[in-house]
Amino acid sequence: LFLWGNKFFPGLGDWYLARTGYKSQQTDEPRDPERPFNLWQPVDGDFGAHGAFDARAKERSWYLEMNKYVRPVALAGGALLGVAALFAKSR
Repeated sequence: LFLWGNKFFPGLGDWYLARTGYKSQQTDEPRDPERPFNLWQPVDGDFGAHGAFDARAKERSWYLEMNKYVRPVALAGGALLGVAALFAKSR
């Protein structure tokens, strides 16, 4: 929907994000003093993708799992539709 709207009103999305995007990236929480500073250079070690949302994060995603097997799922869906069409035709 956003891409379609951007085709006809290209400045509207930029205007909205300029007004709301910056504020949504800010927080009133104090900075963790143990957190390494990595603005100008990488920190030592690999900390991975962890942070304030770890408690809400899921171990697995059904969308990602299905996306790994697009062809088999599409073939199974097509086969199921074909069987359903044959069954409906024979009635």
